[in-house]
Amino acid sequence: MNKRSSKKPSSKKGFKQFITARNTRRGATSVGITVLLIAAIVLVNAVLAILSDRSAMYIDVTANRNFKLQSMTIDYIKTLDKDVDIYVLAAEEDLENNSSANYAYYVQANRLLHEFDYNSDKIHLHYVDLVKDPTFLTAYPNVNRSQSHMMLVSCGENYTTLDPTDVFGYDTETYQDEGYMVVQSQHVEQSVTSAILKVSDAERVTVSVLTGLDEEDCSAFAARLSMNAYDVETVNLYTGQISEKSQFLIIYKPLADIDKDLYDTISKWLDNDGKYGHHVIYFPNDDVSAELFPNLNTLLADYGMEVDYAYIFEKDTDHLVPGNNLNNSLFDYADADFTADLANQEKKIIMGGVRGTMPIKILDPKIASSMLVSSEDVERFDIKSQTLGEYDGAMCGAAIGRKGGASGVNSSVVAVGSYYAISNLYLTANTYNNSAYFINMFNVLSEKQDTGILIEGKDPTSTELGVSSKGDLTFLSALVRFILPGLVLIAGLVVWIRRRHQ
Repeated sequence: MNKRSSKKPSSKKGFKQFITARNTRRGATSVGITVLLIAAIVLVNAVLAILSDRSAMYIDVTANRNFKLQSMTIDYIKTLDKDVDIYVLAAEEDLENNSSANYAYYVQANRLLHEFDYNSDKIHLHYVDLVKDPTFLTAYPNVNRSQSHMMLVSCGENYTTLDPTDVFGYDTETYQDEGYMVVQSQHVEQSVTSAILKVSDAERVTVSVLTGLDEEDCSAFAARLSMNAYDVETVNLYTGQISEKSQFLIIYKPLADIDKDLYDTISKWLDNDGKYGHHVIYFPNDDVSAELFPNLNTLLADYGMEVDYAYIFEKDTDHLVPGNNLNNSLFDYADADFTADLANQEKKIIMGGVRGTMPIKILDPKIASSMLVSSEDVERFDIKSQTLGEYDGAMCGAAIGRKGGASGVNSSVVAVGSYYAISNLYLTANTYNNSAYFINMFNVLSEKQDTGILIEGKDPTSTELGVSSKGDLTFLSALVRFILPGLVLIAGLVVWIRRRHQ
């Protein structure tokens, strides 16, 4: 009988069997994969940590892209050739935790500030806790330290402050009744870009708004000009004079005419000792007969134009405003003089108002030309005779007359047949191009189009559908009421017929 061997298997052989065992191989593979995954996660986190210092690591899925800068703003700040510092006068955690009621808006504000920093190597974002560093503002002697400022923007020796009211829109009724502010909107991109323009733009352009003619208030447009780094002043030419730096004079819906001396003053200012480069922007008043403005009419005639005392009645549905009467209508661009830098040239200009838009007649095509025109399907309502008649062709809603010298520099007079064109209602209507067009007009005339930027603003509370004309509305109505239900009905009939014959 063979005796069972009493020798134990060698440890070497057992280890070899363990290594080559299927379960061991599977386990080793699992461990290897786990190690590789952990290493990959560590590597990805390290890469994201590096990238987070260079770019915004989040995705903006809000309808109005409230956490992202507009492409035009990004393009502008990338061209900066001077260092700009943005100092938030609070610790970052304190900024975002401002209050539970306003938390979302302050988070938006902080994200947008980082967007400025991420998108330009010339912009540097800092947070200064004034509790820990109470002497910080002493380096800026022109800052009123008795007020509560939110930010300070500086470039070289130039600096400006931004207050919470510059950055946010508040519910004024709640503040008056309850004593605290509830934020309703944020304007971070507009206010910060405007501040950057102000401190970095060496050549500032002054715009003078004429007073003393019982004129209407145009503060909404003046605010837009200020936002785009224009210095706006009000001047009564009967008691004062236009600033030497001023290139523009706005005459907005005057109730009284200028006198002969003031006409001479403005004419001389436009001539500018033969250097030209000055511009008058005139919005006539349709409440008063054009015959009562002989000197302003003469000024327009000097530049090849006149105001037709009538109204443009639009009939083309693609130029009629949804939900409004014939007094409000849409205008096309007559030429490309002031449209080249517009982000969306498809959007029209809305004009009109309580009564409508007055046509501008071109008297001398050699020096005057149309800027904004109606469709060719219009009627003319004569204000004096109160009669409505047919009109052959398009009518001009805004025109420009130019005069210049051998140097190629021109002075100009612009006449806009609707003072509502730069009202706050139309400037804030993102469906139309009023804000961008008229600011761009100033940029082109002042030759700032190469150094400036169109800051239109972006309202995160906006609920505009984007329907700009009655023609668009008619199509949407037909789509919802007839086309889509019809397609659903046809699809249902097809399914029913196929099942019935199976």
